[in-house]
Amino acid sequence: MNFYLPAFAWQSHAVLARHVRVHLRNWYTATLPPVCEPLIMLLAFGVGLGRQIGTLTWGGAPIDYMHYLAPGILAYTAFMSSFFQSLFGAYIRMHFQKSWEGQLTTMVRLEHVVWGEALWAATLATAYAVIVCFVLLGFGLAGQLTLHWAWLPVAIPLLFLAALSFSAIGLYFTAIIPSIDHMSLPFFLVIMPIGFASSTYFPLPDVPWLKAVSQFNPLHHLSEGMRGLLLQGQLTWHLAAAAGLCVLLLLLLIPLDMRLLRKRVFGDG
Repeated sequence: MNFYLPAFAWQSHAVLARHVRVHLRNWYTATLPPVCEPLIMLLAFGVGLGRQIGTLTWGGAPIDYMHYLAPGILAYTAFMSSFFQSLFGAYIRMHFQKSWEGQLTTMVRLEHVVWGEALWAATLATAYAVIVCFVLLGFGLAGQLTLHWAWLPVAIPLLFLAALSFSAIGLYFTAIIPSIDHMSLPFFLVIMPIGFASSTYFPLPDVPWLKAVSQFNPLHHLSEGMRGLLLQGQLTWHLAAAAGLCVLLLLLLIPLDMRLLRKRVFGDG
């Protein structure tokens, strides 16, 4: 069985289209979180906390905290939005709404359902990241941010790839958590450590073991790569590292997700 070809099948895209249609019915409420979250973060941390911090050193040069934070928020949005949708959203559709059961009574197979969930999580996270880009542009027009805006379109495909790989992590936990009461475990045991050890909101301390671990963290490389693009207007090795780690996550986790979800949905050994 090829675990990756179903990503290009019309059935997977039909599942994706179904999720898009359902989401658009409530677009006016669904748009609030991706707009309000970066706005609040930039105001509370970038403006408020940034005034207390002053400047910090990144890339050998001093920058203010607002400029350090903005690319990190963009990377973190792709990470958290994708994981949240592929864990909470997928689990609710599988277990409570029984959407998966309905889809599996048609020409759609389980691998199409799984890829449809992954593509939907990545698409939604990328759309949220685009909204964050417009929020950053608003701060730029207000004179609070000076970024290399021309590089923003270059960042979108990488953000989609990253979000797709992060969705594979979410689907893994969708397959193994016993019940919705255990939803907090992946956040506290996996997601929060990945987020806080990623230089998203603050530079990592000069601790050798932490520096070594961060080299295997795709979110760390994504955050640093976004800073290289938006602060320096340069393509750095962090972008290649982020893309490579994201592809590796997909290669390792998608087959595992398929097997675990097949066992959970059908009871196959």
